[in-house]
Amino acid sequence: MGHNHSHHHHGSKNILVAFFLNAGFAVIELIGGYLTNSVAIYSDALHDFGDSLALLFSYFAEKLSHKDADMKFTFGYRRFSILSALINGVILLLGSIFVIYEASQRIMSPEKVSPEGMLGLAILGILVNSFAAYRLSKDDGMNTKMVMFHLLEDLLGWVAVLLVSIVLLFKPWYVLDSILSILIALVILRGVYKNLIKVGLIFLQKFPDELEFEQLKNEVMELELVNDIHAVKGWSIDDTTYYLRFHVLVPEETKIGAVDSLKVRIKEILKKYNVTYSTIEFESVNGCDDIHSMEKK
Repeated sequence: MGHNHSHHHHGSKNILVAFFLNAGFAVIELIGGYLTNSVAIYSDALHDFGDSLALLFSYFAEKLSHKDADMKFTFGYRRFSILSALINGVILLLGSIFVIYEASQRIMSPEKVSPEGMLGLAILGILVNSFAAYRLSKDDGMNTKMVMFHLLEDLLGWVAVLLVSIVLLFKPWYVLDSILSILIALVILRGVYKNLIKVGLIFLQKFPDELEFEQLKNEVMELELVNDIHAVKGWSIDDTTYYLRFHVLVPEETKIGAVDSLKVRIKEILKKYNVTYSTIEFESVNGCDDIHSMEKK
């Protein structure tokens, strides 16, 4: 548990580092866009300001998500991290659509730019986003993944600007900037779509695909006194923490002390599968029959 707390602490700290890098570089882009007359760099500056706001929200949401449970949020605040991932995903989605729209317009009427200035900004952009991405690559979590997509989008964008600026030093093919922008946006959209679907399924309380329930069930069934497991319900608190509820059928003559001991052993198995929260109900043969008969009625 101590390791996880430290890990999460570094995760929020790395997001804050990414925010300052992104916001600071957005200011440089505005100046650079003016000096190079590059609409692409202007657009990326506005996009980076939007990213910076998303990163700042991610930082506070990540910090909040590690608060202990209380009477208001009895499962804790982990879902705030997922909420941040959802908002970041929507921002990325809208940002990518905006980039595609702007790039499509520029295909029809490309403008002359300063390739030397674009080249310098591209190198700086690659260095800044690579460093931020490296810091975040050490962390896990859906929120951090969405932040990584922000940085990946920017990094690929600057690689495209670098390639285009090199070509423009020799050939006036300004339309290449727009074509590469559209391709990069489509790649980012694919990754964002997958993660938005995953976030949506968490909010809809779908049984987590990552939870290897059959393997977990087999381990529990091997325990002494366990005759059956049924009425299984489960969902994700966040992308790495699960809740599970199920009924365990035990022999009718089982004493309460044996049930308590069995519950402890089951809980130990659940922890191995990241099931942090669980509710286990024990039934005897007759008790189980009575419940099933009530369900039929």
